[in-house]
Amino acid sequence: MNKAQMELIVQISETGSFTKAGEELHMTQPAVSRAVANIETELGTKLIERDKKHGLCFTDVGERVLVIFRKILSELQKVDEIVAAEQGLEIGKIHIGAYRTACTRFIPKIIRAMEDQYPGLEIKLSEGSVDQVKEWLRSKCIDVGIIIPPDKEFDTVHLMKDQLIVLMHSSHPLYQKETISIPDLQGEDMLIGKGGYEVQVHALFKEYNVTPKVRFETDYIETGLSMIQEGLGITITTKKNILSLPDQVVFRELKPDTFRDINIAVLDMKDISKATDAFIQTALTLFANKDA
Repeated sequence: MNKAQMELIVQISETGSFTKAGEELHMTQPAVSRAVANIETELGTKLIERDKKHGLCFTDVGERVLVIFRKILSELQKVDEIVAAEQGLEIGKIHIGAYRTACTRFIPKIIRAMEDQYPGLEIKLSEGSVDQVKEWLRSKCIDVGIIIPPDKEFDTVHLMKDQLIVLMHSSHPLYQKETISIPDLQGEDMLIGKGGYEVQVHALFKEYNVTPKVRFETDYIETGLSMIQEGLGITITTKKNILSLPDQVVFRELKPDTFRDINIAVLDMKDISKATDAFIQTALTLFANKDA
């Protein structure tokens, strides 16, 4: 196996398409198909399955091989960085994964600062749910991620705190209270965010021995805001998750003051590249213990 072959397999995984992978690597689709066939013949096993119903998917062996290929390519990148540093050059690649709020509120500032300071770096960003970012870290699809706890399986650096608030319709009786506690939410129709956000919310209810009355689960805060506008329930989110509130949607702080930690995560801090370290240091300089 050579570097180009490993890069092709990884690119197919990231794009989900032979054609798109070929475009990224300046190869025709037939050339990609031949290259994959040669790789599978060389390895003596099938890595990728394709059919009209399910499209492209990796076999179990293919998924395990992908993890190894990504690790090898990451190590080769470190060699390039070492050589470049010896020659006085700043080069490298970094793939960042972050959930939507992070991508909206502070990732662009970090990327802007990094491009200004390290113009030779190649930066890639993938946006997904908190759960997706964690899975990308596990499978080595990304080098570094922005996540929220629980995160014991990763090495993390604390970036900032984000205060929890309760969103509701302006006509809701709870809006008459200056602050809201979890017991106040007993029996209320709740809208719960999915994709990793729900873990802390459910833990809070459990801490107060309250069972939330979950009416809807939503993937995006925008959906929750629209439902609140229609009086379909209330939700717990964070201040940084809200850029602006639509008409008739209001908030109260959750008391006692409760915060969600926002962390930078890597699989192994002892094994990160110079580019990943540059990202971490840039993020901390811009945002550690500050509002985004």
